[in-house]
Amino acid sequence: MSEINTVNTLKAPRPAPVTLVWVVLAVAWGAFLLPRAGSGLLVGWPLNLVAFCLAIVIMTRGRTVAGILAMAASVVVSPLVYLLGLLLLMLTTAFSDVEIDIQESGPVQEHHAPPPRGETPSLQMTGLSSLQNVT
Repeated sequence: MSEINTVNTLKAPRPAPVTLVWVVLAVAWGAFLLPRAGSGLLVGWPLNLVAFCLAIVIMTRGRTVAGILAMAASVVVSPLVYLLGLLLLMLTTAFSDVEIDIQESGPVQEHHAPPPRGETPSLQMTGLSSLQNVT
């Protein structure tokens, strides 16, 4: 009976997931930089929240410096990468949606060039000129 109530204090401490937090941050930053609408909001920010929580777990497991660095990257670097991704998204879509509406640009002036010299006149011109010569 006494064996059930005793707590085993000889357990090895669980390692802090330092590598995991950097992998999660790298995937979140990659989602921020994808030039697809919604990838940053739907994938990047939830992964950034996971990385923030993992940074807290790292600090509670005794790796304070690694946790603070991961938390700073989550809080400071991630918004900067997100803004860079928004800039990339705007640049990729800015020139692909160009449409020209002729009706809004006003009437189109048609310009007819004079016939080139050295060629025979058209039938209409010869018909008119022959009538003028008769009278």
